[in-house]
Amino acid sequence: MTPGEWGPQVTGGRRLNGWGRLGLALAMLGVIAVTAISVTTLMLIQQAEASLTRVTLDQLDEVTEASNARHFLVVGSDSREGLAPDERRGLTLGEFEGQRSDVIIYVSVSEDRRGISLVSLPRDLLVNDESGRQIKLADAFAAGPNALVATIQRNFGLPVHHYASISLGGFINVVETLGGVTIDVPEPLRDERSGADFSSGVQHMTPDEALAYIRSRRGVRADFARIDRQQQFLRAIIRDLVSARVLSNPPQLFQLVDDVGSNVTTDESLTIGEMYDLADEFRQVVQDGFSMTTVPSYTRKINGVDYVIAYRPGAEAIFESLRRGEPLADRGTSNERADTVVAVWWGEHLRAADTIVVPTLIYSGFQAGGAGIGPDTAHADGTTRVFVVNGNADQAAWVAATLGVRPEPLPDGVAAPQDADVVVSVGADASTS
Repeated sequence: MTPGEWGPQVTGGRRLNGWGRLGLALAMLGVIAVTAISVTTLMLIQQAEASLTRVTLDQLDEVTEASNARHFLVVGSDSREGLAPDERRGLTLGEFEGQRSDVIIYVSVSEDRRGISLVSLPRDLLVNDESGRQIKLADAFAAGPNALVATIQRNFGLPVHHYASISLGGFINVVETLGGVTIDVPEPLRDERSGADFSSGVQHMTPDEALAYIRSRRGVRADFARIDRQQQFLRAIIRDLVSARVLSNPPQLFQLVDDVGSNVTTDESLTIGEMYDLADEFRQVVQDGFSMTTVPSYTRKINGVDYVIAYRPGAEAIFESLRRGEPLADRGTSNERADTVVAVWWGEHLRAADTIVVPTLIYSGFQAGGAGIGPDTAHADGTTRVFVVNGNADQAAWVAATLGVRPEPLPDGVAAPQDADVVVSVGADASTS
């Protein structure tokens, strides 16, 4: 063999030119990259599996082959566990021991795997416990995740396949690892109780600032405004988590996995591998946008206790779509709803309009108010009616979805109240909420 030659010569073949050698090099780099990604993914899964806390839940529904839809219950816990003393002192948190549910979200992956819906359940929502006693939804969580899952199944008929909760410490760590979160504040917000102090406009928030922002209950809509802020925050965090900036930064990715894994509790059957597969499958769906809404509700004092009451027709419309594994109907953004003026005709149902429908629309973020009895041809008998005004079909659809009905054109010869974008005629169904 001639010095410098590696093995015998092969005749009859073609020498690789410059482009060929480049193609071979790129192919090799591709193999190396795929291998590196696979190893990194395996290491991430192993790291997360090791740090997760597992809880046994015997109330969960079994996943069957009959449907591809998946339903998750996600809880943000107010637990101070894991926070250092100086972190507690630096945050406006109040004092209590144990844990409370600060955020309760039902997550539904649609049957066709093309949509994800997130539905916020107000923590003061009126429900019945297993003995039929009226309690707040948050009280069920105080009795443990099994009790919360069973309460949601029993009261709303919703399946729950998996459960996960994240503590306050996890929330703070994720925002810190991401280097803060950018949120567009729609109006000035100052709240001594939560520590919020923001002018309107785009704000880049530190973990402490973001926590103060989403915990504030300031304003006429109180807890409903806070839910809007929580959803706004979730959109911003999810946007950052699926961004190329995070996915291409291995140190940050490993830190995020540690932040989440060490502060998350899940049911025993929800594996990190399943979470990863779902996240990978829905990355484009998340980037394109996903549905977030809140159970339409109004407030009521019962025996001296303030509760949130689900508006039955609107809530049932949401729950029925979730049960069928269907994406939820569009309800507009919070800014779009805030710009929508809804006039309410009450006909024979003055009390239902005044104490149920108008508050439900206001707490859902619309500008709503009573506008009188309304003409006979627009009268709602059994079912509340929603009318399109001046071509505002989208706005009418948002209102109709909130109230659990279908929009329709105004009857011939009927004029809407001045400045109204949508008209609602209240029916008897509202009185039974």
